[in-house]
Amino acid sequence: MAHSTSIGLNSIEMQVLLLIARIGRLLSRHLGTAWGHPFTVTIQTVNRTLAKLVDAKLITYCEHFQSHGYDPRGALGWTRHGRLYSLTPLGWEIVKQAFPILEEGIERLAPTMFNPQHQAEHQIEYAEVITSLIQSLSYVPGIVGMSSYIEMDLGPNARPRADGIVVVRRWADATLPDCERSSMYPWLGLGQQPGQIDQLYAIEIDRGTEELSIITGKANSYRELYRSRYWEGRYNWPLIAFTVPSERRKRAVLDAWEMGWPGSQLLIATIDDVRASEVLAPIWTTQYTKEGQRIQQPHRFLRAAWFEKIIA
Repeated sequence: MAHSTSIGLNSIEMQVLLLIARIGRLLSRHLGTAWGHPFTVTIQTVNRTLAKLVDAKLITYCEHFQSHGYDPRGALGWTRHGRLYSLTPLGWEIVKQAFPILEEGIERLAPTMFNPQHQAEHQIEYAEVITSLIQSLSYVPGIVGMSSYIEMDLGPNARPRADGIVVVRRWADATLPDCERSSMYPWLGLGQQPGQIDQLYAIEIDRGTEELSIITGKANSYRELYRSRYWEGRYNWPLIAFTVPSERRKRAVLDAWEMGWPGSQLLIATIDDVRASEVLAPIWTTQYTKEGQRIQQPHRFLRAAWFEKIIA
């Protein structure tokens, strides 16, 4: 069995493998975003690192193209996004050997097996959210770390299945040191300690291609799971966060969600806002019901009362 030392990987290259394991698939620019703070990194360094991991057969890639519709001549146009990287079976084995505490089945929430045939655009936009969060958390006092789980089944019957679950762990007292962080990425490596609080997020990537009835059905699945109390004692109930392609789609998703789970809270933002302003900026809209009135207002990704106090 190969080991990271026999392949000649340094600590940063191991962390790159772990990042891909936690996200599923990513483009080189996602690695640049996650690596960008507190380090200064060039795209040449990113590409050299990825090339070495490809040569070692720890990661593989496919060329990714996205359709951008028909041009005036009636021809279908395509935009090249670049190489979309994922772990090979050998890469997975190296990650599991190097980070046994992060292996499937040991965490409180165990990820389902990643399906490489899953729509690439979903994985790209999920990577946008996670790498932006990694970059932003470095600026927030009191953060212990985070975890990311792709394609997560929250209920006993694979319903609902989130595109990803994010766990953000913080100290209740934000003045305490964050010594549990890794040297490069803030992945959680220890169990929750006294004085620490976990906030879970169910990330839903909407690209505007699903019928709104599917959104309503998904809301109903979350409602049924919440009412079943299956989650109690297993994990904290997550805050559900959607990314959508446009403001128009945002309004449609909010309406469809309300039909499936009236009165429930939802966070929603456009993927363009995530790219332009980072996840922790006040780019989100929350919807909830108070005294029979449906309310929509600006919101932050982290719980507002706590986060506003920290950044004040």
